[in-house]
Amino acid sequence: MGIVGLPDAAVRESAERVRTAVRNAGFKWPRSRLTVNLAPAHLRKEGPVYDLPIAAGVLACSGRLRSEADGGRRLESWPMAGELALDGSVRPITGIVALAELAGRIGAEGLVVAADSVEDVRLVSDLPVVGIKHLRDLARFLDGEEPMVAVDSDSSAGSPVPSPPVIVDLADIRGQCNAKRAMEIAAVGRHNVLMIGPPGCGKTMLARALTDLLPPLERAEAIECQTIRAAAGLPFDREGFHRPPFRSPHHTCSPAALVGGGATPRPGEVSLAHHGILMLDELPEFSKASIDALREPLEDGVVTISRVAGSLRFLARSIVVGAMNVTRDGGGMSGGGGAAERRYLERIGGPILDRFDLHVPMTSLPIRSFLEAGEGTTSMEVRDRIRSAREFGSVRDSGPNSRLSGATLKRVCGMTSGVFEDLVSIVEDLGLSARAFDRIRRIARSIADLDGSSVVESHHLSEAVTFRVLDRI
Repeated sequence: MGIVGLPDAAVRESAERVRTAVRNAGFKWPRSRLTVNLAPAHLRKEGPVYDLPIAAGVLACSGRLRSEADGGRRLESWPMAGELALDGSVRPITGIVALAELAGRIGAEGLVVAADSVEDVRLVSDLPVVGIKHLRDLARFLDGEEPMVAVDSDSSAGSPVPSPPVIVDLADIRGQCNAKRAMEIAAVGRHNVLMIGPPGCGKTMLARALTDLLPPLERAEAIECQTIRAAAGLPFDREGFHRPPFRSPHHTCSPAALVGGGATPRPGEVSLAHHGILMLDELPEFSKASIDALREPLEDGVVTISRVAGSLRFLARSIVVGAMNVTRDGGGMSGGGGAAERRYLERIGGPILDRFDLHVPMTSLPIRSFLEAGEGTTSMEVRDRIRSAREFGSVRDSGPNSRLSGATLKRVCGMTSGVFEDLVSIVEDLGLSARAFDRIRRIARSIADLDGSSVVESHHLSEAVTFRVLDRI
């Protein structure tokens, strides 16, 4: 058997797996040379996903399967994928979401997958799904028999998505009221957050708590996330299907690992966090190249990977939560504009700092506070407020508040003339930039949504200004 069409090593080895599996399943191997053409020929093929369709093609061309005229099933109407073991059993593969999407696009009758993948496919496809455990099951099914029942997609697909359980509760985090408020505002308007404080003050816990404040993923959003995972070579995440993803790469990761790339481009951490949270702990310790590579995803919500053969675009609409410690020589982030503060911020750079809407200074808590019982609002209560605020803002049909700009920003952030004059005065007194002027209005709009106010009031602006401390440095 020869395989053409730019196969990688795993695809080339399909010849041996398929030959051995066909023989061990009790079928005769054709006594002639076979050529498998994987089209289109200019795209590289990877992985064991082609084992099952190659075996079906061999059985069909050798006359083992009945034709459609004789009562068999039309091979082209049942897309299939699976890895074959040497004994003929079928194993699940990654990328099952792509197969389901393909089947829906070509108008297939249904899908044929490994039995262990049936529940995964039912979450993402409305087509009938056939799960097989052995190559003999596939032959009987294609011959027109019914060795297993074709299962329709999950009937609960249109029902409301249940809220995932809370993993890190805000009530368990001592103090940090200002930071908790920032997380609530960020969840409403999908604002990027930068936390500044000493080690151990709760920055990572707050970032994880923010994941629990976000609403569960809708089906279309969850399918996007699973498609990105498949493109990155990760398995289907059935348990976390509706939970917003949380990614926290180490500061030593390369630019390609962070935003995507490689000889065969794959999504990076910023795309794997799509519709969720990307936590960048110790942000100034990331390499300069990695930090600069974040400009496009932070601004546009996509990553473009360009190669000689073409360009790929990966979705990357996530909330980015950055965390950094105070300077090692004792300097803090008080807003005074000291030389130590400026040197520390220069490691990140102005263009990236401008893309964080909320700046949250944090301080260490006394040890005795940990002996006290937990207090404050729970994540479930905050989640309810966020859901109400999002529903209030959804009637505007203007997208997330963090991406408002131009005429849309002016229309959505309605202010009286007196409030607008107050904002101009604040910006002039603090010496803020025009970009900070827009970001204050976006933050104020999210605060107003939490209050259920259609207009932005003075107290909304006053609170928004408190989250722009780095603009004063």
